Amino acid sequence: MKRALAAGTLVFWAFALGAELRAQGPAPGGQQELPDQGGFTLKADVSLVLVEATVRDDKGRIVSDLKPEDFRVLEDGVEQQITSFSRDELPLAVALVVDGSGSVSPVLPDLHRAAYDTLSQLKPEDQVALYAFATHSERLVDLTTDRKSIADGIMGIGSAGGTNLADALHEAIDYLGQEARDRRHAVIMVSDNEPTAKGEFSADDVIRLALETQTIVYSVRVGVGRDGLGGTLDEPGFIPGARWVNKIMLETGGEIIDMAAAGSAQRAMAAVIARLKQRYTLGYHSSNPRHDRAFRTIEVRLSDRIHDPRHPYRVFARHGYYPAP
Repeated sequence: MKRALAAGTLVFWAFALGAELRAQGPAPGGQQELPDQGGFTLKADVSLVLVEATVRDDKGRIVSDLKPEDFRVLEDGVEQQITSFSRDELPLAVALVVDGSGSVSPVLPDLHRAAYDTLSQLKPEDQVALYAFATHSERLVDLTTDRKSIADGIMGIGSAGGTNLADALHEAIDYLGQEARDRRHAVIMVSDNEPTAKGEFSADDVIRLALETQTIVYSVRVGVGRDGLGGTLDEPGFIPGARWVNKIMLETGGEIIDMAAAGSAQRAMAAVIARLKQRYTLGYHSSNPRHDRAFRTIEVRLSDRIHDPRHPYRVFARHGYYPAP
């Protein structure tokens, strides 16, 4: 079932962009008819590939006024034609994954107070689910638009066990891929990013599933790691104390937001929500005609029109995808 997600994911992205695709006319490649709740039929090309990107300037500030012509997308080094473009227009499904181990429990009251206000900044139709994890993970609240139920659920998270990061992320990503196929996917993990319990899945397993389901993974990092280093709010970077967690963020296009640098759970969560709300969605039809399951790299660049070596922009986007067979 999990290996079939890539095809379904491409279908739901095309469905969500249905109005835009209809305006552009038929797309090359095979098409699939999708019934719409309004009674008419959408024709969506399952070869559509979409990639989300966040752009920041050299001071770490979000750049939110770019246009389609400001971007270039390369697949396996070959430039692709961008056929669709939007910003925070597609519905979103978020899994808030909270570490319930003892090292994180001191911040849970602050996170409870911050959750309702920050999650309320999402669009009313955006959905959020809540997970808690220690040695094992548990879904406390299914996907819902009720922000209060998420905030209240945080207060029920206990303090026990180790920290099994990979299994918790894998379960949350899998849930979004199965239950929210018509939405963008994002995971926000609140943790110290210090795994102390080994589970069934590895970081590579998490990355592969995230790429198959087009899920972005963000981390709100609590405390200071064993290396004694923290990140910053504007330029969170990749923190040496949790290298494989860094790799997950890097490969999926997410980031690590350091709570200590942010100054509070409220500000750290607000920073993640701001990034989710200011992501660009770029769509293209791959020029690669092969129907295989081989990994394809994606590189999102900015055009020469806005390139300024004195004040460079930085692009955050996933590094590739697995095409449908």
